[in-house]
Amino acid sequence: MTDSRALQKGLALMLPAFLFGSFVAAQWSTIALPGALDVSIRYIDPLSTTVGRLQEEQTALRAQLTDLRRQLDDIQRTASAQGGAVRDAQARIDDLRVSAGLSEVRGEGIVVTLDTVKAVGGKETDRVCLAPDLTDLINAAWVAGARAVAINSERIVASSSVYCVGSTIVVNGSIVAAPFAVSAIGPASGLLAVLDDPAQLRDLKRRRDRLAVDMRVTRAAQLTLAPYTGPLPGRQARPQ
Repeated sequence: MTDSRALQKGLALMLPAFLFGSFVAAQWSTIALPGALDVSIRYIDPLSTTVGRLQEEQTALRAQLTDLRRQLDDIQRTASAQGGAVRDAQARIDDLRVSAGLSEVRGEGIVVTLDTVKAVGGKETDRVCLAPDLTDLINAAWVAGARAVAINSERIVASSSVYCVGSTIVVNGSIVAAPFAVSAIGPASGLLAVLDDPAQLRDLKRRRDRLAVDMRVTRAAQLTLAPYTGPLPGRQARPQ
């Protein structure tokens, strides 16, 4: 009687164990199939595709915005040829456009190239966010009297944003790839003096000296910075 009950219990336990083993084997064979993607890649691939598509759409929209601004400039310049008062107003508009970063600027300046060190002693280093360092460099350039600043091809204006998504840098809503070149047009001697000031960029210089960050400064006799092509925040005018 006892042996019969033990046999029944054994059979009762064997069936769930067999089913569980079959389930695990089936799952393993599915994952091990050639060309099968792991879970992380299954999620990353669609996100990467979406990011790339949105970036392409943004690039196309910014190109349209640039073309519309160019047409508006042509209309304003045509109107300014009709009278002295209009010409004076157009000259004022041109000055404001330069100040707002909406016009191309040329002149002497400096270029600061910033990147993380990819390997130290043969070992890969962690990719860190350089957005705070880029912001510090931009602020130092303004302090030194820069007339125009850009990160790679993105012109920096009052409404610009610089932030990280992981180790990726986003400037003006666009992804910017390393190495990052901060170009500043202005008196080169004054810009270099601010960068050499021990009170400026202390943390960045400390990490540069420890070979944790690659930072290089180059003096340029002639730089050309393209205008800002992103959207501008609008305000409603109200009569007083």
